[in-house]
Amino acid sequence: MADQDELHLLRRIARLYWLEDKDQAEIGRLLGISKSTVSRKLSAARSAGIVQVRVAGAERVERAEDLEQEILRRFPLRDVFVADVDPGVDPIGGVGRLAAEVFVQQAPLASRIGFGWGRTISAIIAEVPPTKLRQGTEFTSIVGGMPSVDTGPSGNHLIFNLADTCGVTARRFDAPAVVESPVTQEALMQESTVAKALEFGRQCDLAFVGVGAFGILTSASVLEAMRLSPEETETVLAAKPIGDVLGRFYDQNGVPLGSPSADRVIALEIDDLRRIPTVVAVASGVEKIRGVLGGLRTEAFDVLVVDRRLAESLISAERAAA
Repeated sequence: MADQDELHLLRRIARLYWLEDKDQAEIGRLLGISKSTVSRKLSAARSAGIVQVRVAGAERVERAEDLEQEILRRFPLRDVFVADVDPGVDPIGGVGRLAAEVFVQQAPLASRIGFGWGRTISAIIAEVPPTKLRQGTEFTSIVGGMPSVDTGPSGNHLIFNLADTCGVTARRFDAPAVVESPVTQEALMQESTVAKALEFGRQCDLAFVGVGAFGILTSASVLEAMRLSPEETETVLAAKPIGDVLGRFYDQNGVPLGSPSADRVIALEIDDLRRIPTVVAVASGVEKIRGVLGGLRTEAFDVLVVDRRLAESLISAERAAA
């Protein structure tokens, strides 16, 4: 496997050739290497998966536009994207690809882009192709890392890889997403690096977040990581949480829960998300229905990306409520 310096060189050559339209001889002059070396590095970039050749439209996800319009009529959203995934197929791949298309549309208009964590965010990042962005664009995490969920320290590696793919920079967020006591949270929030990371996240003009359903998958991991006492667990359950975003739980009306769960999370708050100009909320699987319904009622989401079955469930639930 190529070391990090070699991978960085491969990405740089790939960007110069495919995104900046420089020929191999010009790249060689810029980097002080021969044209034949540039050619070999371009081949190596494809072999390493840094460059992926796709036929336009071949992997585009079909959209259920009738459901998109129906959701727009029923919920206060700016836009909706519904991946028309075949029944019996895990929808996360299709939703990730469709959300990646949203990234390609939205990211060139932004200067600071924030990301949550979890399976859905990982699926999006894996599908984003090299995309030319504004000079000076920066990526950041807007939540600390969950070691049991992410596969790198604080999940920073995913965002740094994406930044490298797009030829921009990323900022680290070196803190856990969830801690085991309010005392730990208070201490960490006073650390200058954590405070600066959160303040930078609040200034994002675009953010991508996953939506959880209370008690399943990442949401269950968040609750477990809090190490609540039996009395604290009873308090959380009495508040009837149904979903979470960035590890912050809310009830069926979209009202964020307070203590004790809120005192153990290191991430932007739901109020912070409301102030970001464009928040893209992404969820897959019909089991997320209650979490997404509650999330929509927080009024923190501007764009929603879901799969067909989840979209149909959202519409049915809203009809029943009406």
